Amino acid sequence: MSEIKENKSKEDIENEGRYLTNRQREFAKLYIEGIYSNAECARRAGYAKESANVHASRLLNGKDYPLVTQHITELREEREKKYGVTLIGQLKRLSELSRSAEEEGQFSAAINAEKIRSSLGGLTVDRRENQHIHSIDNMSREEIAERLSKLRNEYPSAFIEGNVRDVTGTEIVETSKERTPAQITHDKD
Repeated sequence: MSEIKENKSKEDIENEGRYLTNRQREFAKLYIEGIYSNAECARRAGYAKESANVHASRLLNGKDYPLVTQHITELREEREKKYGVTLIGQLKRLSELSRSAEEEGQFSAAINAEKIRSSLGGLTVDRRENQHIHSIDNMSREEIAERLSKLRNEYPSAFIEGNVRDVTGTEIVETSKERTPAQITHDKD
């Protein structure tokens, strides 16, 4: 037994009995993708929206959760081996492309290369997809039924009127312009 203890690194001894939670694994996976900000990675991994930035900071500082940073390093190495692409290699290549495009007077290409390079370097985050909020997500069932009724009246040709048979073949539902939002909601309950 003393041989086993001697072969263990300081890191192994410190991490004994510790493990990554599912949230921590998901955070690391999202972080490696490089698409989202650190806080957004924490939110998507299941951490509370209000404290996601704090969780992200603690997960990445290396002191509070050393296994998370180790896992991130492992995931990076796996990705680099799998694809033969390293972050440093990509940054160098984009820098070369930017310089040569600028020398050729292709400023749009140079700017695009610099945008990608800054994104890979973690200086910028593309937040376009996070800004689009579907208003239907914030609507109640009654509001959705009312909106559907208005759309049905405004664009009658977009709706097919008639009988629809349930896939199990047990129920026939009639669709009609005369149905009120309350009736539509009642049918769903």
